[in-house]
Amino acid sequence: DPVPAANDHYTLHLDPLTQFAVLLSALIHDVDHPGVPNATLVSEGLPLAKVYRRRSVAELNSLDLAWNLLLQDDFQQLRQAIYQTESEFRRFRQLLVNIVLATDIMDKDLSILRRDRWNKAF
Repeated sequence: DPVPAANDHYTLHLDPLTQFAVLLSALIHDVDHPGVPNATLVSEGLPLAKVYRRRSVAELNSLDLAWNLLLQDDFQQLRQAIYQTESEFRRFRQLLVNIVLATDIMDKDLSILRRDRWNKAF
């Protein structure tokens, strides 16, 4: 078992919901990625850039596609295995969003937030 860190909420140990969110995020973070940076999607005025208000376009699109798939009736049993309560549902969704958005390394606001979280944790 991993040794708990001083600031325990930044660790993954013994939290299956967070562990699964990290795993699923790794699988979905580039779903339908067009292969160009978000800045290109925005500067070319592509419809996706407008849908996501010119922020983290590829990442938000990946999240939406994966989330909509997970919410289909075919995946009801999987959802029940992931979360059982409304609180777990909200936490799981927020974890996915935060983890996938963390892959947008060019977003200045997210970069500041990440740096602040890092400084607080360590």
